[in-house]
This record gives sequence, structure tokens and C-alpha cells, in this order.
Amino acid sequence: MKIKKKLAVILGIIGSLAITSASLAADVQHIATLGGTVASVMPVGAAVKEGDVLLTVMALAGPMPATRASTGGIVKAVMVHPGSTVQPGEVVVIVESK
Repeated sequence: MKIKKKLAVILGIIGSLAITSASLAADVQHIATLGGTVASVMPVGAAVKEGDVLLTVMALAGPMPATRASTGGIVKAVMVHPGSTVQPGEVVVIVESK
């Protein structure tokens, strides 16, 4: 009987840790700060860290960063593709933070 209680306590702790870690992951929308033609975009599934360039647009001086990752995680969705046009304020990439 004591073994069953200990096992139940251990399983309860493990379950609560799993719930806590799952609730820490969140989707973070990243918006373009510059508008223009998309030169490059981070692909879905790519691991990123805070500060990584997620999207570049063409400017007179060449490709310029249009948005950077505000958190580390995995790229979950990309709303644009190279050659498409983006406007400032448009959601372009969603990162699942860790």
C-alpha cells in the first residue's frame, strides 16, 4: 500500500511538471517593422534565438532586417514568401517560444 501511495505522489509530480512546461510554450507573433519586397524569411521549423533576423526586405542599400525574434523558440508559421510584399505592422512570422 505504501508503494502505491509513493508511486501516486511521484506520478502527480511528474504530471504537474509536464503541465507547467507545456504552459510555458506560447506562440509569439512577429510583425514587420519595414515594408517592401521580401528578400528572405526564416523557414518553418527553424530554431531561433532572441535577436535573430526572421525577415529581410529589399531596400536601396540591399536586404535590410524587417523583423527580429523577440524570444527564442521554433518558427511555427510563416505568412509571407520571398518576392511577396509586406507592409509595416503586418504579422509575418509566428514563433513558438520555449
